[in-house]
Amino acid sequence: MTPKEIYLRQLELAIAGDRDAQAAHYAPDAVVHFPFAPAGVPDRFDGRDAIRAMSVALDRVRGTTAPVPEESNLTVHETTDPELIIAELDAVVVDPGSGARHRFRQLHVVRVRDELIIEHHDYFAGASAEMVRQALATPPAP
Repeated sequence: MTPKEIYLRQLELAIAGDRDAQAAHYAPDAVVHFPFAPAGVPDRFDGRDAIRAMSVALDRVRGTTAPVPEESNLTVHETTDPELIIAELDAVVVDPGSGARHRFRQLHVVRVRDELIIEHHDYFAGASAEMVRQALATPPAP
């Protein structure tokens, strides 16, 4: 599989909420970076287990929101580096319980080697940043 195909498959699994299958697309020593992490949120997750745990924490905040395909866009750019892809995500999601709509915009820079993601930089802002803050921020010290 190509890096683009690996990325798209793990994204499909992420949307479906299958965190074990999604994590299997990451190398055991993969790293996810959050270069624009909000205050109190880790900016790095090392290893498949930490990446899975981070994704599960995000699921608790995200709930059962589902992307609205006709209002969402995904563009994956292949680069001259055969291991590297860049993905632009602009997704409108709706919470089926409340009907609340949110727009998530992210840029992913992903490196794939031997059909496993080894490094994933996740640049996010707006509603995405707030969701990450709610899910992953450590409480302030007393």
